[in-house]
Amino acid sequence: MPHFPSAGQPNSSARTAVRLSTAVHSAESRASNTHARNAASRGHNMGDVAIILKVMPESPEVDLEKMQADIKAKVAGVNDIKVEPIGFGLSALKVAVVTKDDEGAEDKIKASFEGIAGLESVEVDGLTLL
Repeated sequence: MPHFPSAGQPNSSARTAVRLSTAVHSAESRASNTHARNAASRGHNMGDVAIILKVMPESPEVDLEKMQADIKAKVAGVNDIKVEPIGFGLSALKVAVVTKDDEGAEDKIKASFEGIAGLESVEVDGLTLL
C-alpha cells in the first residue's frame, strides 16, 4: 500500500528538491560576490580571462588610495580593486584584471606592476575564464 504524507509533511523527493534548490541558490549567491563574476557581468568577450591578484604593500604606512590610482594608470585591463584587511594595520589590494586568454598573460600582467611605489609583492590569487 502506498504511503501518502500527511498535510504539512513533504515526501522525500520534495525534500530533496528543496535541498537541491537551496544548494544551487547558495552556490549562485557565493559566485555572484566574486571579482570574476563582476567582470563577466560588464560585457567582456568570450575568450577573456579574469585574473585576481593579491597586491601587498611594503608596510601599513603605504597610501593605498594612491597605490590604487597608480595601478589603474599603469596596469591595462583593471576591472575592480578592493581593499582586504590582513592584520596589524596592514591591508592587501585584490585587483581584478581582464585580459585575453593568451599564453603568458599572467606573467605579463604581473610584470606591469613593476615600478609602482610602495609595492612589496604581487601574486595570482585566482583565475577564471569569462
